Amino acid sequence: MLDSPVVVLFFFIALITSFYILFILPGTIVRRILTILLLGVIGFCLVLTVAEMPTFGDEANPANNEIPERYVYEGVEETGVYNIISAVLIDYRALDTFGEATVIFIAIAAVIATLRAH
Repeated sequence: MLDSPVVVLFFFIALITSFYILFILPGTIVRRILTILLLGVIGFCLVLTVAEMPTFGDEANPANNEIPERYVYEGVEETGVYNIISAVLIDYRALDTFGEATVIFIAIAAVIATLRAH
């Protein structure tokens, strides 16, 4: 199977190509054919990503390591916050949470730009 970075690379190539198709390439029939092809590539990348996921309940699953246990038992001492959810989101995974918020903002901006274009 393909490594996850390769799947992510395919996904971003498909995403950049979709912007090219939608905003630069003229013509309606060619545009529709390329859009359908591009959606197939994106779907293929998503299927590969799911195929790379570990099986549920596997001991080698990253969710079954010592990190969640540390969050629960040493989270209050390390962060000073009694709410474990806030401690994980703000102290342990702050950059990840910021990245997720950025992705949501970009998606909303893309939807607004698309709606205004039509």
